[in-house]
Amino acid sequence: MRIGTITVQNGNNYGASLQAFALVKYLRKNGWDAYLIDYRNKKIEDRLAEQSFITSWRGKNQIKKNIRIILSNAIWKTDRYVKEKNKAFSEFHKSIFDQSGGTLYDVSELKTLNSLYDAFICGSDQIWNKDITGLDDAFFLSFANPDKKRIAYAPSLGKESGAIVEEDYDIYRHKLRNIDFLSIREPNNKKFIETVTHRECCVVLDPVLLLDKQEWEEEIQNVSPIIQKRYALYYPVINQPELEKYAIQKAREKGLKLINPRLVPSYAKMKGYTAISSKPVGPIEFVKLIKESECIFTNSFHATVFSSIFNKELYVIKLKGKNKNRNNRIIEYLKMIGIRQSLIDTSDLIHIKDFESTMQWENVTERKKESVEYLKKSLDYNS
Repeated sequence: MRIGTITVQNGNNYGASLQAFALVKYLRKNGWDAYLIDYRNKKIEDRLAEQSFITSWRGKNQIKKNIRIILSNAIWKTDRYVKEKNKAFSEFHKSIFDQSGGTLYDVSELKTLNSLYDAFICGSDQIWNKDITGLDDAFFLSFANPDKKRIAYAPSLGKESGAIVEEDYDIYRHKLRNIDFLSIREPNNKKFIETVTHRECCVVLDPVLLLDKQEWEEEIQNVSPIIQKRYALYYPVINQPELEKYAIQKAREKGLKLINPRLVPSYAKMKGYTAISSKPVGPIEFVKLIKESECIFTNSFHATVFSSIFNKELYVIKLKGKNKNRNNRIIEYLKMIGIRQSLIDTSDLIHIKDFESTMQWENVTERKKESVEYLKKSLDYNS
């Protein structure tokens, strides 16, 4: 059986790329002929262009942004760094992309893939988060013919169900009708999906947890050490000055170098980071960075998950304000692995010194069993 997976992999985001890789890798290891479809979501592409390129000189804000881009390129060599980082991500994706399908940009182009695949899987990650993808029809498999197996694996809404506005209920109801098998990553979104569809929705693991610690160690065994001295890792998906300040202070107290793989090296030095990678860090190098770090400071879901896989000391400062709902992903994962509710709820800072002594891996093992059964059932099902 030939399977095409579709997700958000075009944002040069470590977590998005690694979950896409893990799902394809798992399927291949278990006998399925799986590939990642190289689909570029317009909302994400537009946001990337807005951040990195001059698209217009109209309006005061646009002029300010353009000046910022020009100065950044001149002082920090940002344009060259971005090109090198894009290349690192592209090289990583090559092993899982379906080269025959090409790069696709809209649903009409995706329809041509019906002749290439027997089944389509949408997921994982925040493909059903309106703020990120605009509820793109592609991520609800609207392009797949009814005779194809249409499966959702571990999509995320990116927020608690209570934060979804009522007018979006009908939109989800309409779009989800295309999918034969429904699953979700966060347990507190299960009821919402079942309410709008009147169908069963299974809670499954993020794909990075379908591969165990040993399998991830095998993936990174040929990656050279990125930092030679003992170091801490600061990785924010959304930059928090208070978390950055805290990371710099704690790393200094622990006698550790500190690296932020998101920053251009020259800018990182200016900001006081003491561990600098000589070249952009790609997705698999990011896993190596976590594996070899002494501790991690983050607000990233996937950095949290990899910290638990490799038993790393972890500091998470919860997001506030308009980004508060994004804490849902990390909190739901920590609850699932048995981290004390009081530790999660009582402070803006979640500090886990030793995952092995606090987490309940049997919960992960049980959820993995259910996730594998879900995939087998949906892929082997004959309608």
